[in-house]
Amino acid sequence: MGKRWMAGALFAVMLAGLAAAPPLADARGRGSETAVFEYVEAAVPAAGAADAGVPLPEKGAEAPLALEEIAGPGGSLADLRAVKAEGVPPEYRDAACYAIYRELLSPGGDGGFHGEEPASRGEAVQALYRLSGILVRVDPCPYADVPEEWQDAAAWAAVCGVSGGVSEGRFAPHSPVTRSQLAVMLHRFAAWRGEDVTCRTAVLWEGERIPAYAEEAVNWALDRGLYRGMTDRGFYPDLPVSRLQLAAALARLQQARDPLAGELSLPEDGPAGRSPQNHEAIGGAIAAAARRHGAVGVQVAVIEGGAVTDAYHYGWAVKDKIPMTDRHKLRTASLSKVAVGLSAALLAEEGVVDYDADVGQYWGVRTWKPVTIRSMLTHTSTLLNSESIAWDYDGVKAQLAGASGYGRGTPGNIKNWSYNNHAFGILGQTLELAAGRYLDDVLKDRLLTALGADCAFAAGELEEPELITPLYRTASLGRSAASVRSVRHWSAPGASGRQFAGGFTSSALDMAKLTALLAGDGCFEGVRLMDAASVERMESHGGTGLPGGTYQALPMRLRFGAYGRERLYYHTGSAYGVYNLLSYDPSTGDGVVVLTMGADGGKDAYGIYAVCGEISRAVYNAIR
Repeated sequence: MGKRWMAGALFAVMLAGLAAAPPLADARGRGSETAVFEYVEAAVPAAGAADAGVPLPEKGAEAPLALEEIAGPGGSLADLRAVKAEGVPPEYRDAACYAIYRELLSPGGDGGFHGEEPASRGEAVQALYRLSGILVRVDPCPYADVPEEWQDAAAWAAVCGVSGGVSEGRFAPHSPVTRSQLAVMLHRFAAWRGEDVTCRTAVLWEGERIPAYAEEAVNWALDRGLYRGMTDRGFYPDLPVSRLQLAAALARLQQARDPLAGELSLPEDGPAGRSPQNHEAIGGAIAAAARRHGAVGVQVAVIEGGAVTDAYHYGWAVKDKIPMTDRHKLRTASLSKVAVGLSAALLAEEGVVDYDADVGQYWGVRTWKPVTIRSMLTHTSTLLNSESIAWDYDGVKAQLAGASGYGRGTPGNIKNWSYNNHAFGILGQTLELAAGRYLDDVLKDRLLTALGADCAFAAGELEEPELITPLYRTASLGRSAASVRSVRHWSAPGASGRQFAGGFTSSALDMAKLTALLAGDGCFEGVRLMDAASVERMESHGGTGLPGGTYQALPMRLRFGAYGRERLYYHTGSAYGVYNLLSYDPSTGDGVVVLTMGADGGKDAYGIYAVCGEISRAVYNAIR
C-alpha cells in the first residue's frame, strides 16, 4: 500500500503552517503530489460511528489536486474507450471504461465488468479514496471487519468524515452500498475537498421514505445530476447501487475537475413509460371494468421493461367510508404462492435448500413418498389436499411419514398434477425449517427492504398494519381487517403452514415490484438482486401442457397468446371475495398486477377472473 502517515505526524505538519507535503508513492505505485488539507477535529468521527451521526466535513484550507494533476497525463477519450469492459450496455460503456481507466473500480478476473452486481461499501469508499489524491492512513484501521485491500480507504474515510461504520467497530465493507448511503458518501467527499454542497432543491418521492440522515445528501446528489439514469422511476433509498451506476455517479462527480470525464457520454433519465402517458385512458378502462363486475375496490400496478411505472386505484378500501389508495394492503390469495416460490429460489441460491432433495431431511422424518420442493412448486407432490388435514408441525410431520397422507401416483410426474393449497403450506414450513427463519424475514432481508415493499405472510407484522383492508364478497363483508391483522408470526419458523397458500398481504404496487424482479430476470432498476438462473428455473416448464392450454412453471403458469401477448407467465388468486392476477411478458419485461375485492368472480375464455383479465388486456394494449 502507499506510504503511511501517523495521525500525530500529520497533526504536526498542520501546526507547522500547513506546509506542502512531499511527493508520495500512491497505491498504484506512481509518483504523485498531495495537497494539504486542514485537520478539523469536529469532522473526525469516533471509530465505528454510523454515517447518521458523522458531522459534515468542513472545507479544507486547500482542496485536493484535480485528478489529472495526481495521475499524470489526463489521457485521451480514444485510449479510454479502448478499455476492455465486457457485457456493458452502450449507455454505460463510457462510465465503465472511465472507472477502469482511472482505476476507481476493477474489472472481474474474466474481463467482464459485472455491472449489474451491487457495489459494496468497501468498493465505494475505495473509489473515493483513489479520487482524493491524498494518501492518509490512521494506523490501525478502526474497523476489525475490513480486509487489507480496503483498510487504507476505510481509515481515510473515517478520519475525513466521508463515511463512518455501521456500528461500533464495524464497517460492513462487503455489504451493498445503498442509494442513500452513496449519496451521503458523495456529499461528504465533495464537502471535504472544498466544493459548495449547498442545495435549495427538495425532492419528494411519493410513498418513499428517505432516511433523515440522508435527506440533504440525496437532494444535493439529485440536484447535481449524479443519479441521472438511475432514479427516473423512483428513488428506492435502500436499493443497492450497481457497479455501473456507481461508475456513472463517480464520472459525473468528476466532470468539473477531470477534462476526460467531461467528454464522456453518460446515461440520462429514460422515458417515464407509456402507462403514465396514457394514465387517464387506462384509469377509465379500469373503472369501467370494476363497475361492470361490481368490484368494491381495485388496485392495479403496471410494469414496463422490467420497471414499475404506474399505479391505479378505484373504489373503497372500507366500503362507503375510506377510499382505496395505492398504499392499502389486500390479501393477495394464491399470488402468495409466487412469494413462496421466490423464497425457495433465494434459499436455493444461498445453498440452504435443494429443489430435488427429499424434504424429509428438513423435517427429520422418512417420507412415505419422495416429495421434493420442485414437486410441491409444480403441484405434483401427490400429497393429500384437504382443509381437514393439520397445518401444525406435528400434524404435517405425521402426514409426510404415513401412507394415508398421499394420493395415488408418483411425485414429480406432470400426469399427477393437482392444484394443491395444502402442499404449499407444507412447502412454506419446509423452507422455514431449512432456513431457521420466517419466510417474511428471508424476503425482507433479500428483497423487500431494498424494494421499499411492505408485504408479509403474517399480516400483523406489516410496518403499516393500519392500511390492511377488510375483504368483501360482492357487497358483504368476507373477512374483517382485524381478522387479517390478527395473524402474527407463529411460535417458531416452520410451526405452521396456514398462511403460505394464500395469506401474503400486500398492495398491488409492492406486489408489482416482486413481479418486476421476475420480468427483469432478477434485476430491479438496473441492479441484480437474484441470479438470472434462479428466475430461469422459476420459469422452467415441461413440454406437457395442462388442461386449458397452460404449462406449469415453478409456480407460475405459462400461457401463449393471452391478452395480445405472445407469452405470459401468470398466477391467479381468490379467497374471501378477492379476485387477483399477476402476469408478465418475459420477452418485453411488461407486466400487470390486479388486486380486487367484491367483484362477481366470473371467468374469461382463458379461465382467468374476468375483472382482472379485462383490466390486464386494457393495460397491455396501452403500453404496447
